[in-house]
Amino acid sequence: MVSAVLLAAALILPAASLAQETEAFTVNPSASPMTAEEVRAMTEDAREAFYQDSGLREELASEIESWSEVLPTANYEAEEREFYILTHEGNCMRFFMEIIGEPDENGRYPLYITLHGGGGGPEEGNNDEWITMSYYYKGAVGSGIYVACRGITDTWDLHFRDDSYPLYDRLIEAMIVLHNADPDRVYLLGFSAGGDGVYQVSPRLADRFAAVNMSSGHPNDVSLLNLANCPICLQAGIRDWYDEDAMRSVRAAEFDETLSGFREKYGFGYEHRVFIHVPAGHNYADNEDRDSAVLASPAQFAERAADSDALNVFLEVLEECGLGRDVSELSYYPCGDSEVFDIGITAAVTETLGLETETENTNAVAYVSQFTRDPAPARIVWDLLTRARTREKNSFYWLEADPSVDRGVITAEYDAASNTITVEKDAEVNGDFAILFNPSLVDVSRPVTIRTGDIELIVRVNPSEEFLRDSIIENGDPALGCVGKIMYSDIVSSGK
Repeated sequence: MVSAVLLAAALILPAASLAQETEAFTVNPSASPMTAEEVRAMTEDAREAFYQDSGLREELASEIESWSEVLPTANYEAEEREFYILTHEGNCMRFFMEIIGEPDENGRYPLYITLHGGGGGPEEGNNDEWITMSYYYKGAVGSGIYVACRGITDTWDLHFRDDSYPLYDRLIEAMIVLHNADPDRVYLLGFSAGGDGVYQVSPRLADRFAAVNMSSGHPNDVSLLNLANCPICLQAGIRDWYDEDAMRSVRAAEFDETLSGFREKYGFGYEHRVFIHVPAGHNYADNEDRDSAVLASPAQFAERAADSDALNVFLEVLEECGLGRDVSELSYYPCGDSEVFDIGITAAVTETLGLETETENTNAVAYVSQFTRDPAPARIVWDLLTRARTREKNSFYWLEADPSVDRGVITAEYDAASNTITVEKDAEVNGDFAILFNPSLVDVSRPVTIRTGDIELIVRVNPSEEFLRDSIIENGDPALGCVGKIMYSDIVSSGK
């Protein structure tokens, strides 16, 4: 009996020794381990300190001023209203803001950031579009902070210039700190050139948004791979081509299959809806509760448009109605102006192209408002090619990389039951990166297992209060604060 016990002990000892040997890395070795309760208390204190930081409030308030000037406009007579201007690091963004309704039980409001149409053209025209956007989606907001941003230039890409991205981050931070915006209910909506902006901004700042809506924009070859945890609604009128190459309606419809393909490939996320309005062109109602006729299968339309001459089918209807044969006219001719034309386009869709329609509520505000952001999602897909290298923070949820790391895809997953993080990178990733430990996700009171390829490393994380506070300030968002990090290169070298 004694020898059997000793033999069992002998068999156990090597395993215990091995566990000790593989616990080869301590994050924040100068800090002390904490219990789960201590981590929770420290995190709550740091988040509250962010909200109560008088110096930060003064700094943010100093960057925003009322902007009361007579706007040079084309269609509005001497438009004089109170707008605001945010000046940060030498760059400026004008915006309209209105607080609507009452806050929630926590004293916070959802934040709706909207982007206007227009684009490349005269300042007066873009100002008109900005004024229009200052009320366009506002009527659909029951309670919230409604912000309409003015593009920082008058170029075609006025909403997604490099200098825009730090301004969006700073604007959101200001709304959180100064006006009680809920950081987990920040929404982005845009129409036309504003839709172009949503296409570009949302995947680059996906960690900021709970959901987004793109209407009547063009993707300009953007990848939406970073939207695994950010739902998106894409809307377009079926005859909105803009020109023969742009094919705005087709491009929007293609994303139905693309996003579904991402979900199938990665096994999660990529929540989306695609509304292709029939018989609409560039303009349609996406700002109120109403039933709209939309395609039952946008992906089928994209396929049919690729396999047939759909554009000519629509142009023939335009010509038969005595409206010429111009692609721009096809795109911008208003619905409702000619019943014969509308009926003809609908027949072309349902009979000639053989596509089915259905009715849906296409209210963009209603769509995005149903979602709440998870600031520390258990699974992340980070396409490094699609990032805003001008941001003042280098993190994306709980991953981080220097702006020079701008190629390849990183996937990361956390399993709560085993307290394990699994990280993989493809061969295109062109530099080192870090895993951040968000205490809302990872239990740092226990050893954390990190796996990559055939490497497995057990890590002890000593939560750093200083790191947490700095992380919250850098992100401008208390929910994104982390208590430490480990470089991927350290995982690889320590796990060998």
